[in-house]
Order: sequence, then C-alpha cells, then structure tokens
Amino acid sequence: MTDTITKSCTACFKDIDARALRCSFCTQRQADVVGLYRDVPGRAVGGVTAALAMHFNWDVTLVRVAFLVSLALLGPIPVWAYVAVWLMTPFEQAGKAPLSKVIDGLGNLFSPRNTGVEHVE
Repeated sequence: MTDTITKSCTACFKDIDARALRCSFCTQRQADVVGLYRDVPGRAVGGVTAALAMHFNWDVTLVRVAFLVSLALLGPIPVWAYVAVWLMTPFEQAGKAPLSKVIDGLGNLFSPRNTGVEHVE
C-alpha cells in the first residue's frame, strides 16, 4: 500500500499524484501548479535535476545522465547553469529563491533606517 496523495487531472479526470505538474496520462499541465521548486521527491544534491524532471514530467535519471553528458562535452558551463537555476529556484512551493533572499537582505542592509544616519529636513 502506498501513502501517496492523489488529485484528479483537470483535463482527463484520472487520478494522479497530488504534486504532479503535468498529468502522466494526457500530459496536460495542471491548473493548480505553482511553478518550479526544489523540494521534490528524488532530490539528491541541490534538487535542480529532480525539480526539472518533475516539472517536465521526465525521468530524473535521464535528466541526471543528460547533465553528466553535457558536463563531459561542455566542461564547466553546465555547472554554472546548475548554480544559476539553483539560485533562481525556491526550495519550497511558496518559498523565495536564494537570490531573492540575498537581494532582499542587501536592500534591507542599505535602507535608510539601518544606516544609523538620521534624516534631517
């Protein structure tokens, strides 16, 4: 017995995984989809390949093999792409991406209320 939560596909009305972005039967994108995030089943290092696999309804092993092949062919470029996607993708569905957190932190750091200088009119 599996403990998976299911939902009904909005197009073909078959039962699918509640976290699915696309229906595994008709491949229709689900209306309740939030977007790309890294807290997905099968997550290994940063969760990027597993998130991309889930988002595009691909096998995570194929995405990882494609990453390794591109790494062998293109050198460090796929690593930079992986880091860029990691920086721009939130960990949780409703979370903020790491890059957004850094930008918000810098904005708060340099805001007038945190500089210690009073505004004189």
